[in-house]
Amino acid sequence: MTSEFNELVQETILRIEAIENRKRSRDNSTKLSFSHAVHTLLSDLWRSIHSIPTRECKINKRAGFYSENPRYRDPLLTYRQMIAAFDGLLLLDFIEITHEGYFDRETLQGSLTKFVARNELLERLHEIDEHPAIFFSLSPEHETIILRDKVDGQRKEIDYADTPKTEDYRSNLLKVNSCLQRHWIDLELKDDEFNVLASKLDGDENKNPIDFSARTLVRIFSNGSFKEGGRFFRGWWQNVPSNYRKHVTIDMKKTCEYDYSQLNPHMLYFAYHKELG
Repeated sequence: MTSEFNELVQETILRIEAIENRKRSRDNSTKLSFSHAVHTLLSDLWRSIHSIPTRECKINKRAGFYSENPRYRDPLLTYRQMIAAFDGLLLLDFIEITHEGYFDRETLQGSLTKFVARNELLERLHEIDEHPAIFFSLSPEHETIILRDKVDGQRKEIDYADTPKTEDYRSNLLKVNSCLQRHWIDLELKDDEFNVLASKLDGDENKNPIDFSARTLVRIFSNGSFKEGGRFFRGWWQNVPSNYRKHVTIDMKKTCEYDYSQLNPHMLYFAYHKELG
């Protein structure tokens, strides 16, 4: 982590604490959670301004989100301290809300609150010399094997009991992610070409902004079973439009993409010594 970013986090914590209307100070455990919440929000804001195009950040204001399904949750993030940190950033005028979230308890439908950095914070984040993609690495506690199923009509991440198979999946993916973090995957474009790419992504509702700090993968299984799905997601390069993939580099070396017509059927036929034709 850059010393500049750490200094910004610590300064922000002190400034929020100075303007909070608290009757007593936080105990050590709560202070750790509060500090982690500030760090989490500022980390996301730092990443957001370096995304292509610049993206909005999101916060979940539903209390249950921070206690349900601990397999996929950050144990240091609690509802009260996350909201306290968010409200503190608002009081400092460091952020502004661009979309108010909501949650309908009857339909179980809703949307998350969206926000962006403002004036002073935006300037401070841009002044940091380093890039967030270099310094944010995958946490060892971060779950990379994800199981999803439909719950009340919505596709959600669900808990599961680990087995030798899931542990093998996780171990293999750890090797892949460790390799990815030892190398530098980049997009070799000129500044004006990045602007064109940003406009292209901004106008495509099926594409998310490219966040270069998303340098590792997760494996997602669907329909409540490890027999379905198992595809790899969340690497930033997976969101690059097809006509830009030729510009992806690894350790500053150009890459190429091989595409085989009807690959899976051909493999099946070949396994049985047949020709697909």
